[in-house]
Amino acid sequence: MNAKLDNVTTQYRKFNENQVLTDGQLNEFIDYFEDQDRLSRTLLSGVGIVCGFKSTIASSGLITEVMEKIAPQKAENALDTIVITQGAGVTTDGDLITLRTGQDKSSDVTIDFDTKNYRYFREYKDKVKYDHFRIGEEQIPLLELATEDELKQMKIKGLDTGSFKDIKTLEKLNEKIIILYLESYSNDETPCEDADCDNTGAEQVSDLKVLLADFQSVSDLMTSGNAKDTLYKIHNSYEELFDRLPNIEAKRVILDPKVETADQLKTKFRNAMDSVSKLSDGFGAIADTFKIDLNFSGLSLFNKLNTLLSASSPRLDDFQYRYDLLKDLIDTYNEIKGLILHLNVECCPTIASFPKHLMLGYVGGSLELGEYAAFRHGFYHSPITTQDDENYERLMLLANRFVQKINGFQSYVGPVKITPSNLYVRLGEKAIPYYYNVDKSLLDKWNFEKTKTDRETYNLSYHTANLSSEDHVQNPLNYNIDNNDFYRIEGHLGLPYETAVQNINDLKVKYGLAFDVSVLLLNDGKKTDDEPEEPRKVSIEELRNKLLSISNEISKETGDPKNALLNLSKLDSDLKLLNKAKFETPSGSSDDVTIVKEDPRKEEISTELLSEFLERKSGLEHLSGVEPGGTFVLICESEANNQVLADFSLPYLCCSKGKPNVPPIALDDNVSCMIGQTVIISVLDNDYDADNDILTVVKKSNPSYGTVVLNSNGTFSYTHDNSVNLKDSFTYCVNDGKDDSNIATVFINIKSAPVAIDDHASTENGGYVDIAVKDNDYDLGNTPLTVHIKDHPTHGTATLNSDGTIRYQHTDSTSLTDSFTYYINDGEFDSNIATVTISIAPPPCDSGMDVVFIFDYTGSMSGQIDAAKTGAVSILNTIKTQSNENYRLGIVIADETNSKSYSGYENAPAYISL
Repeated sequence: MNAKLDNVTTQYRKFNENQVLTDGQLNEFIDYFEDQDRLSRTLLSGVGIVCGFKSTIASSGLITEVMEKIAPQKAENALDTIVITQGAGVTTDGDLITLRTGQDKSSDVTIDFDTKNYRYFREYKDKVKYDHFRIGEEQIPLLELATEDELKQMKIKGLDTGSFKDIKTLEKLNEKIIILYLESYSNDETPCEDADCDNTGAEQVSDLKVLLADFQSVSDLMTSGNAKDTLYKIHNSYEELFDRLPNIEAKRVILDPKVETADQLKTKFRNAMDSVSKLSDGFGAIADTFKIDLNFSGLSLFNKLNTLLSASSPRLDDFQYRYDLLKDLIDTYNEIKGLILHLNVECCPTIASFPKHLMLGYVGGSLELGEYAAFRHGFYHSPITTQDDENYERLMLLANRFVQKINGFQSYVGPVKITPSNLYVRLGEKAIPYYYNVDKSLLDKWNFEKTKTDRETYNLSYHTANLSSEDHVQNPLNYNIDNNDFYRIEGHLGLPYETAVQNINDLKVKYGLAFDVSVLLLNDGKKTDDEPEEPRKVSIEELRNKLLSISNEISKETGDPKNALLNLSKLDSDLKLLNKAKFETPSGSSDDVTIVKEDPRKEEISTELLSEFLERKSGLEHLSGVEPGGTFVLICESEANNQVLADFSLPYLCCSKGKPNVPPIALDDNVSCMIGQTVIISVLDNDYDADNDILTVVKKSNPSYGTVVLNSNGTFSYTHDNSVNLKDSFTYCVNDGKDDSNIATVFINIKSAPVAIDDHASTENGGYVDIAVKDNDYDLGNTPLTVHIKDHPTHGTATLNSDGTIRYQHTDSTSLTDSFTYYINDGEFDSNIATVTISIAPPPCDSGMDVVFIFDYTGSMSGQIDAAKTGAVSILNTIKTQSNENYRLGIVIADETNSKSYSGYENAPAYISL
């Protein structure tokens, strides 16, 4: 039986009007679209079991979840039954398979049901000779299952059912494999048992058979059958590989007080490297499955790992970095293992894998989450629907990186360097360690995402020669490190701890990094010196010769440049002792020896015994670096043997032997100062220190509207600049000899007394006047003012009104001037004394007139008189308009002729004529 997709129709004819169609044209049309439909399923969706097809055995001893759904009246008849739930799957030939139920008088089927219960079986002979059931010329033993309804339909159609037996007669039912087989043929290719041969045209039959096979027969098919299910075999091999891979985790190096020598420390690291055998077996199995080339110059993986991890460099005892290599390999191994079960993808599924069948696994086999079901097709996705295809590429990259790391390990000696990295991420997202040869082979395999986007040279590393020339890659600490939570510190191993600490601290200060450096000694072995300590002697000539020798080794390549660098770094501790300010040569010395003293400004490096440290602190982890805010701890054997052997780190700052210092706390202050004046501020009065240390004051910022001076007793003298600004401030902190406090603010409120201004008022003799004395007074703070009478008047009385005005009442008719004094208060300060001067006016004449116009009316000046009268009228009207209704106007006309020709003025309220 050929698969439909063995020969794909790639064209069809377009029909013309009134065309006579041939069978070839119609079949070509159908075949084209059927092939496209099948290809769409297999290439764009995937092949295998999509869902469902779970089988259970219903017997008197086991009632499953599926059987509980069966109606009670049918439960008894359902015993000793294989129950299969409805499901869906796609074969590699593009057939869509579901369980189906036939109808009595039709070839149509129904699929809308939950389960099918198979109670009967018979031997099955495949008449179409499906290659996947055959080994050589022989078909493997197969049993065909049938339901009770299917047997009834077969009887209705007159088919033989006598060979069917009850399933309960089968032995070892749970050791058999269920296979869904789509028996496909044209009815002219078979003896027409199940097809109506009277129909015209060859009927295409797709008859679903539910078969059972022994697991051994199926196993033989996988290895010796005519047609190999390569798709199942390769993905099944991934499942089997995962199940047999050992679980490997790197052991921690845990220090204890018993570690007192370099050899004991080395043993601690060696004991943590006991997983070589398991790692060799595990990765060896991965390499076999994925065809990874293990080229180790003739050595097996096990021997290569043993040699690499147990050896040490003659120049540097780098057991720490060999332990780090093992950790890296284990991390890579576990990352590979985690991807193995996520490779269910096929770009172009092999059509011959399972073109007309699906394996459902063992009868009653468990399909619980996380359990592997043997002899059951999974669903193998098209790459367009999943990321599993990328997982395969990622796995291959990791496997090759595993090999490359082994071949690229190196014992390197170089200057101290800090590289930003990350701690809680996959190895490929970290900076490449110091102990690898960072060449193109490793860069291509280090980080999948960077390699995928052609940015493999943008990885960070101690070694930058093969990295991108961009400055943020070459000098990453000069740029944003917000996304980095770890600093790799490398190059210090083997150096005297004084040199290592100095170099690390120099880099820390240069780049503004937040961590501390500490030194722990394994024992208290001192330098052998019975004499009192004298200034160290350094021979300039000897140093010169050593430096020339090292220079020649480097420039002429006469020696190992790495060894030269190591020697040079050891000289550094001597070179740093040179005090340029003072050189002394002993008298009578024939040798050019200079006595050099320690630089007095150099801070002494504090050390502590490991055993004492562990009594106070815990949390030492070897990480080859430190987290921001942590402590980088260098391990040395003793003061006598002061080379750095290993490094650990703490996730916190430490490591004073005494009680940890609690920083002091400074509290804000509020003070007042008179405008333009000086005030002494005792800021320490409300500040405190939990350790009761003596506090010193540090000025942090200056005020804006004055000056401030820090006095020797810790107080501040603030002087206001006499401006109108009434708010000012400055900041300070306090220090307890170890730490600064928070920044506190001194708030200054500028005070000023109100100002009273002299006032002038007038009243008539014996009269009174209310004087608003506050109208011209002022206060810079705009606070409410109250009036107080200071000295009372001499010729009258002064009374304070409720609205703040003062009523003056004149009482002495003989005095035409008077005065009194007052001051104002803003609630805190009195103003100056102001004087109110009162002018006394004589009483007015009782003329009854406010305005008098006198006209000398003569006949000789009639024109001027007329003009004057016109002007007078205008003035009168203005006064009338602006005065109240009681205005009084007086007009006197001197009329020599007594003509009174302008008697119209008699209408004024007061009219007097002369």
